[in-house]
Amino acid sequence: LAQGCLAMIGSGISVSLAAPGFGVASVLGRQDSSASGAKRAKIVAPSDSILTEPGCLKGKGIVQFQEEHVATVCGTVERINKLVHVKPIKHRYSGNVGDVVVGRVVDVLDKSWRVDIGSSTHASLPLGAVALPDAEQRKRTDEDALRMTEVFAVNEVLSAEVQKVQDSGDVVLQTRTARYGKLQNGLLVQVPQILVSRQSQHIVSLAPPMACMVVLGNNGWVWVCKPPKRTGDIQSLNFSQMEITYDQVALGERERICRVRNCIECLAQAWLDITVNNIAATFQESVSLKLPPKDILIKANAALVLAPLVSK
Repeated sequence: LAQGCLAMIGSGISVSLAAPGFGVASVLGRQDSSASGAKRAKIVAPSDSILTEPGCLKGKGIVQFQEEHVATVCGTVERINKLVHVKPIKHRYSGNVGDVVVGRVVDVLDKSWRVDIGSSTHASLPLGAVALPDAEQRKRTDEDALRMTEVFAVNEVLSAEVQKVQDSGDVVLQTRTARYGKLQNGLLVQVPQILVSRQSQHIVSLAPPMACMVVLGNNGWVWVCKPPKRTGDIQSLNFSQMEITYDQVALGERERICRVRNCIECLAQAWLDITVNNIAATFQESVSLKLPPKDILIKANAALVLAPLVSK
C-alpha cells in the first residue's frame, strides 16, 4: 500500500475509501460530541424516536408513528426553526454557497469547465470565475477561451468555492483567488461528506512533524500534498495577489503525505470527524507507536491509533 501511495502522488490518482472493520455501527452509540470536544448532531437509526417540540414540522426522513416521530433513515437530526428532518449519512453532495470543494475536471466546454464534485450533476466553472495569470483584472476575451486547457485540463484536480446553487440543483464554482486553483503533487482521499463539516479553515498547512497541506472539501474530497512555496506580498485579505508555485516532492515528504492520508482514512473508517485536530492527534499517535504508514489501516493498529480519540 505504501509503495502504491508513493507512486500515485506524482500522478494525482484518487484513492477512494474502503472501510473494513469499521462502519456506521461504530457511531450508533449516540455520542453528541466529537472527539475534539465540539458539539455534534445526534445520530439516529431507522425506528429511533426523535424528540420534537409541540408545533414542530416533520421533514424528510421522519414519520409519525403512535403519537411520536420516528426516523426512517440513518443520519443526523437537523433543525431549522420549527422544521425537523433527518439528513442521511450517505447521500449525494448538493452544494451550499460558500462551501470549499475539491473536484476533478471532466470536460472543457465553450467558456466553462465541467467539474466532478460528487454531486448528482457535474458542477460548472465559468471562464469569468477563474483568476487570470498575474491576478490581472480584465474582461475575458476569445483568446482566453482558446487557451482554457492551459488553465485547467481534463482529469486535473482543483479546489474551488461554491458561488451559486441554481434552482435546478446545478452548482456553479469560482476560483477567483489564489487560494483556489489547480492541485498537484498529492493524494485525493474520498470520505463521507458528513464527516467534513464547515470549519474556520479548509485549506490548512499542517505544522511539523506533519509538514504538509490538506484541503478539506465539504463534498467529502480531501487533498493531501506538499505545502506550496508562496511568494509575493499579501495585499488583500483574500490573498488574491499571492503567487503559489510547486516543487518536486521528495521521498521523505511523500512518506509524510502517505501517513496523513492513511490517518484521514482511518478517522473516516471509525466515523470520526475529519478536522485538523483529529488528523494531528492520529498522526502523532501513529508516530509514537512507530507504525509505518502502510500499517496504520490494519484493523488492530487502527484501534490503537484511535484509542486516545475514542476515550475522550
